[in-house]
Amino acid sequence: MTSEQAGTATSAVETREWLSGAAAPGRRWMLLTACCQAFETAFTIVQWAGLALVARDVLNGVRPSWQGSGILMGCGLLAAAAAWSTARFQAVGRQRIAHAIRRRLVAGLLSAAQRHAEPNPATAALAAVELTDDIADFHAQALPQRVSAPLSMALILVTTVVVQWPAAVLLLLASLLIPLNMRLAGLFAKEGADARMAASTRLAAVVLDSFRGMPTLRNIGASARRRTELARAADDLNATTIAVVRRASLSGAVMDVVITFSIAANATYVGLSLLGYVRVGAAPGMTLFRGLLALLICPMYFQPMRAMATAFHSKERALSAVPAIRALLVEPESSVEFGDRVPPSSEPVTVVVGNVSLRFTAAEEPTLRHVNLTVPAGGWAVVAGPSGAGKTTLLSLIAGVCAPTHGTVRWLTSTGSSTPWLGGCAWIGQQTVLLPGSVGDNIRIGRPDASRVDIERAVAAAGLAEVVARLPQGLDTQLGEGGSGLSTGEARRIAIARAFLSDAGLWVLDEPTAHLDAGTEAQIIVALRNATLGRTVIVATHSTALARSADLLLGLTDGTVHTVTEAMRV
Repeated sequence: MTSEQAGTATSAVETREWLSGAAAPGRRWMLLTACCQAFETAFTIVQWAGLALVARDVLNGVRPSWQGSGILMGCGLLAAAAAWSTARFQAVGRQRIAHAIRRRLVAGLLSAAQRHAEPNPATAALAAVELTDDIADFHAQALPQRVSAPLSMALILVTTVVVQWPAAVLLLLASLLIPLNMRLAGLFAKEGADARMAASTRLAAVVLDSFRGMPTLRNIGASARRRTELARAADDLNATTIAVVRRASLSGAVMDVVITFSIAANATYVGLSLLGYVRVGAAPGMTLFRGLLALLICPMYFQPMRAMATAFHSKERALSAVPAIRALLVEPESSVEFGDRVPPSSEPVTVVVGNVSLRFTAAEEPTLRHVNLTVPAGGWAVVAGPSGAGKTTLLSLIAGVCAPTHGTVRWLTSTGSSTPWLGGCAWIGQQTVLLPGSVGDNIRIGRPDASRVDIERAVAAAGLAEVVARLPQGLDTQLGEGGSGLSTGEARRIAIARAFLSDAGLWVLDEPTAHLDAGTEAQIIVALRNATLGRTVIVATHSTALARSADLLLGLTDGTVHTVTEAMRV
C-alpha cells in the first residue's frame, strides 16, 4: 500500500468515526425509536392474526368471533400508538443531532482565531443548511433500524416458522440476495453523492458571488454572462441530482423484484397447499388461518430491509458531507489553550501586542508589520490612521477574531495571562444590529440572564435613561425591523448598554462615533467614558474628538504603529 493509499484509508476511517460520534446527542432518542418500532412490529403481527381469524370466519360463512375482532381493533390501536411514538422520538433525536452539529459549525465559523483562512461562505451555508440535514437524516434512519430491524425480522420469521416453516425458508432465500444489491447500489450512490455536493457548492458560490457583485456586474455589462454561468451551474446540479435519483431508483427496482418474487412464491405455495396440490411432509397442515396469516406478514418481513436500504443510501450522502463539515470546524488544539483563558470579569485587562505581523495570503503584502504596543489596565487607547491602514485588523487581533501570522497577543489580569478569545471582551462596531423586539430585549443580548435591575443600571450607564423615559412603554417599547423608531445615536447607546451589561474588563470599539453629528458624538463620548470607568478601552477612529480624549494615542500607517506625542495631537 502506498503512502497516498494509506492516507486515504486513514481519512476514510476518521470520516466514519466522526460520523458515528455525531450521533451521540440523539442516541438515547433513537434507542427509544427502535424500541417503539419493535413494539409496532409485534402489535402488527398480532393484529394480522386477528384479521386472519376474522377473514377465516367470514370466508367460512360464520359470524366473526369477538376474540378476533377485539384482537384486530386492540392491537391496531396499540400499533398506531407505537408508530406515533416512533415518529415523535425519531424527530426529537434528529433535531438534537442537527442542532448539535450546527452549534459546532457556528462555533467553528466564529472561532476565526484558530484559522489560517476564512471559510468559503457558500460552503459554510451549504454545510449549515443541507449537509447537516444529510447527517441528521442518516442517523434518524440508520440508528433505530440497526437495533429494531434484526429484532423485527426475527419476530416475523419466528412467527412464520410456527405458522408454516416452508414459507419462512422462502423468505430466507430471498433475503440473501438483498445485501449484495445494497452494497453495489451504495458504491454507485457514493460517487453520485460526491458529484452532487460539488455541484451544490458551485451553484451556491455563483449565487452568493452574484448577489455580492450585482452593482459591479450591472455597471460593466456582465449580467448576461453571469446569467449564463448561473444557468450552467444549475444545470450541473440538476444533472447530478437526477443521476443520484436514477441510481437509487435502479436499486429500489432490483429490491422490488426480489420482494415481489418472494411474496409471489409464498402466495403460490399457500394457494397450492390449500388446494391440496402441494404437501411438504414435515410441515404443519395448511389451513385458511395459517395461509392468510403467512401471506399477511410476508410483506412485513421486507419493510425493515427497505428502511435499511434507504439508510444505506443516506449513509453515502452523509459520508460525503462529513469532510466539508469537518473542514469548517475548529477543534481545540489542546486543553491547555482553554484552561489558559482568563475568566471574564469587570477587572481591567492589560493588552500586550508583541512583534505582531499579519498576512492574509502568501501573495500579498502584510497588513500589519512588527507591531509592538502595550495598553495598560484601565487605560483609554485610541488608534488613528487613514482608511485601509489596518485599524480594524489590529482590533480584530486584540479581540481574538483572528490570529497573527507572527508574534503574540496577550491579555493580562491579576488572575493570569491568556491569548485573546471570542466572548472575552466587549465589541462595539460601526453599526448597531437591532432585532425586532423590545428595547429591553435588545439590551439583554449582552447578557441573556440579566435581571430588570441590571438592564436599568446599564441604561443609566449608557446615558439612555432619558431616551427610555420618552418611549411610550419604556424598556418594553417594541422596535421595528432594523431598530426603526430610534436614531443612530440612540442605537449606539443601546450598543453601549449591551457592552456594559456583559461586564467585560476590555472594550474594543471600531469607529463608535461614525456617521454622527458633532453634538451626538460628544454625548456618545461622555456615555462611553462613564460606562467604561475602570475598564480598558481600545478604540479605532478617525474622530478628532475621540483622539483628544485618549490616554494613549497611537498612529497606524503602512501597517506599523507609533505613539503620537502630545504636541502632535493638537
